[in-house]
Parts: sequence; C-alpha cells; structure tokens
Amino acid sequence: MRSSTSYGVRSRKLGSNAGVRITARTFGKARIGTYAEKASGHITVESEPERIVAHMLCIDPRVRSFKPQPFTVDLHSKRLLYTREEIVEGRKARKGLAGSLTYTPDFATVQIDGLQYVYEVKIEGYEGDGSYQEKIERAREVIEAYGYSLFTVVVPADERHPLLINTQLLKPALTRAQEYLTPDLVNRVERYCESGPVLQRDLCADIQISTSLIPPLLAIGVLRANMAHHRIHNSLELSAAFGDLSHLCLIEELRS
Repeated sequence: MRSSTSYGVRSRKLGSNAGVRITARTFGKARIGTYAEKASGHITVESEPERIVAHMLCIDPRVRSFKPQPFTVDLHSKRLLYTREEIVEGRKARKGLAGSLTYTPDFATVQIDGLQYVYEVKIEGYEGDGSYQEKIERAREVIEAYGYSLFTVVVPADERHPLLINTQLLKPALTRAQEYLTPDLVNRVERYCESGPVLQRDLCADIQISTSLIPPLLAIGVLRANMAHHRIHNSLELSAAFGDLSHLCLIEELRS
C-alpha cells in the first residue's frame, strides 16, 4: 500500500527521536543535550546550529570520533589547554593583560584517515565582525601548529534548508536502520533501481514500501541522493548506492 507520508517539515516528534533535550543554562547560555555515539554518548552543545553540526558528524562516514569544545587556545602563550588546571594556570598568567586572549572551538574530529579537524560553528548572518575574524586567524596559527586543520562552518538560517531537514532525518535513521531493513527489502530496492535513477514516490508505490524507510536506506548506503540540495520528499531522485556513503559527507557544504 502506498504511503501518503512525505518528509520535509520538522516536528516535535522528530526532535524527540533525535534524542534532543534542553539542559540547564550555563553562564547565560542555553545548553542542548543530544546523543552521539562517535562522541562516546551524551554530549552538550550551546546552540541549535551546533546540534545540527554534531549530527552531521554522526552520519559522516569519514569521521571516526569527535568531541565538543575539545580544548582552549591560549593566544598569549600560543598553546592548547586541555585540562581545567591548565586553563586556571593560563588565566593567572594572563592576569592584567587586555583584549580577548582565549578561543575555544566548537568541535574537534578524528577522521578515519587519521587527520584531525577543528570546527567553528556560526549561523548565517552572524559570522562575526572583523575583530572576531582576526582572533580566529590568530587561533588558527596555534591550532595548526598542533596538527589540526581549522574550518568555519556556517549553518543556514532557513530551518527548511535541505541540509538541516535531511540531517535531522538521517541521524536517527542511522541508529534504527538495522531494525527496519531486511536483506529481502534491500534486494528489492536494489533490483528496482538497476535501470537508473527513480523518484521516491515511484519506488515506494511500485514495491509497496513506506516512505519512512527512505532515510534508513539512505543512511546505510542502499540508496543515494543529493542530500545537500534536495529534501527527502516524494519528488527526490534516488539511485542505488551499493554501499557508497559519499552522499552523507555534508559538512563541506557549510564551510565558508
């Protein structure tokens, strides 16, 4: 039976499925909790854009692990501070000095190939003024000396942007994929797509599967689609992926 369900509108249920919870405020900033297996479980971030990026890192097949607020950059001593003790000592050493002398990135990742990346997350329209950009460049010099590459990612302000919608569907789908996808179902989908790209509505109607199975099929590489520019929706063009997960590499779309 053909399902009338379509994707593209975020709901309260979706937020719940993604494991999102608001935690206590810290120094005036709202804290958002979410679950990330690659970050060893429950993590806390400071904004909705950071949550989106955390979920992108969860589904990105190139990311082995990641950590929120992994260290503080001491711009005075030009070193990275990893522990509370180091941060306290650095604060004492900077006592009496003027200006902004520390910077804390939002995420650090370890890639499958061993490379280490650091991400600064901003929202579109609030990328920071000239003095802020200058501080980022000073921090970049220190961070890169420690073997990391620093990137700024700008999350779209439009909540209906395909990157935002798709990420919030794919992240929980990846966790639940094995519950819903059987070898028989996978074979049926791959056979249907053998002749070339198909529309989501036709695939679901012709082999009689629910549209709710499309995110899991995309998440584990049975299907592929342009996730950066088109929402998971009845009109989405799908192709057989045969295990290829490159369509889940989305964070480059946000690099400024």
